Parts: sequence; C-alpha cells; structure tokens
Amino acid sequence: MNSHTLIEPVHLLQFQMSQPSKVYERYHFFLKSHSNERAAELTKDYCIETSFQTIDDQLACFEFLYMNDYINDLETILHTKDNHAEPSFLYEKLIKRREKAFSLHELKEFESLIFRHPSLKCLHLFIMIYMYYDLKMYTALDKYIDLCCVHLLAVREPLFYYYMNLRFDELSFHHYWKTNNLILARKYAYKYISKVIAPRKLSSMHHNLSLTYVFEDYDSSMYHADQALKIAETHDFSSMTKILKNNTIPFIAAFHQRTENMTTSDLVETAHIALAENEWDKARAILTSLPTLTPFQESYLGLATQNSKILRHAHQRFLQENGDLFFAMLPQLYLKRLN
Repeated sequence: MNSHTLIEPVHLLQFQMSQPSKVYERYHFFLKSHSNERAAELTKDYCIETSFQTIDDQLACFEFLYMNDYINDLETILHTKDNHAEPSFLYEKLIKRREKAFSLHELKEFESLIFRHPSLKCLHLFIMIYMYYDLKMYTALDKYIDLCCVHLLAVREPLFYYYMNLRFDELSFHHYWKTNNLILARKYAYKYISKVIAPRKLSSMHHNLSLTYVFEDYDSSMYHADQALKIAETHDFSSMTKILKNNTIPFIAAFHQRTENMTTSDLVETAHIALAENEWDKARAILTSLPTLTPFQESYLGLATQNSKILRHAHQRFLQENGDLFFAMLPQLYLKRLN
C-alpha cells in the first residue's frame, strides 16, 4: 500500500471528511512522490513557514508535528504564531505531560473543561485518558470507550482523524495490555503498526508488542524487539536503542534462560541474567545492594532468595502501585519456578 493512501479516509468516511486541511492536502501530495521520511520533512517545513487561520488547519498542523515528533518546532509555533487559544492550550498540555504526569487534582480540573469544536472534544477526551494512564489507572478506557467512538465520528478533517485513530489504537492497546487482555491488545497493536508512519512511534509499538509475548513465546517476543531495535538504530533514536539493548532484550533472554553471549550495562538486568545462569550469589549481591526496590527488582530478589513471601508482595505491588495486571504475572511465574 502506498503511504499516501494510509492517511486517506476509508470509502465509508469520505463524505464525512468534508473539511480537508491545507496540511492534509500538502502531506498527501508529498507522500505520493517521496519517501515517508522526506514527505514528513517537507510537510514540517510547510507547517513552519505557513500561518493557518482556521481551527481545523491549526489542529492538523499541530497534530502532524506532534505525532511525527517535531516537538521543538511545535513549541516554537505555539509560542510565536497567532493561534486559536483552545488548540494551543491542549497541545501545551500534551507537551507538559511528556515531562511530568499531572496529579489527580489537575486531571479532574482538566476533565471538567468543555470544548465545542468536534475535533477539540476528541483531543480533550484522549488527553484526559492519557492522564489517567500516567497515574497507572489503565481501566479508565472502560468508562470512556463509547464516547471515544462518538467523538471520533464527529471529526471532519481527514489528517486529524487519521492521527486520532492512531491515538485510539494506542490507547486501546495499552488498556488491554495492562489489564492482561492480550488478544485484544495485540489486535490494536497490529492495527497501529499497519498504519503508522512516524518511525519513533513504530519502534515504540514494536517494543511494547515484544513485551506482550515475553511470558509465552520467546521467538515472537525477540522478533518484535529486534524490529524495534532496527528502526531505532536506523534513525539514531539513542534512548530507545539503549533501553532495548540494555533492558528489554536482556529481560526477554533472562526470563527464558537463553542468555548465551547476552550482556548488559544495566545492573539489575545483570542480576536477572545471573539468575538465569544459576549464579545465585551474584544476583543476591547485586539486588541486596540496592537502596530501594521496584516491583521488578523485588521479583528478582524473591527468586534469588527463593522467598515466596517476597514474590507475593511484588505481585501485590504490581497491582496496587502500577495498576499492571500483565507484569503482575512475573512474580507469580517465578513463584511457580520455586514450587
């Protein structure tokens, strides 16, 4: 499938998409004759150089820049151009959220706001759900899923609709992953990677998808981790590359006890590898030297010390502190190994 068709509304929605933005038209044109990366660069330049007057044009511009990781350029536009207040406010919230999670009080204040433009309503709702997720409240989507569909169907601009659909797939994936509904989680992950264009988001979803397989299928888990790493290395995503090489891939290998030639600079995953290789003293020495333990580290310590009480405590911490039914399986699986 050509990339320009990815952002086109499906046939049943073409009549609904009655307000194509200037950014959509330009990006669609560039995707017909350029690579994804070049088309994105050209569209970014167009967004920077052009002043947009309507809310739909501004939203398409802001959303394009945000979803393609041109965050510095988006911040510049938000602070230097004459924009409508409401879109600017929502994207400033999105950017602030990347730096620090909002408190529950701030979330409730944000939840009480009212927007009338259909695209703003949709974005406001999705940001609100992100805020719940940041607070480890992954069941929030259950309450709002019908409203998400209603607001999506009210959007009239095709590029904004395309990105809101991506956001919905992403939100659904995280909801079903963390609530341990893996068939549905993977359904939305595969939908996402079949549509997404931005390399960083594609790498991130392959990374997350690899973790959904970690407890059941070494090959599938490692395949998606390798895909994420290839994309990250190709595009010089240094932080993602570091996480994959030093945390995720060693974690997968250690859990499955397939650690031959596996190394990491991460101290905790070094302990995890030591456990996989039955180097109990080495693992215990590392883990007991840590001043505080995360639920993951506590799970490793429970296995290293063969202490079922520690493992059960780690399980409760995954549920209570992280709201994470998926990774709460880790200490339970280690408990089975002890038994």
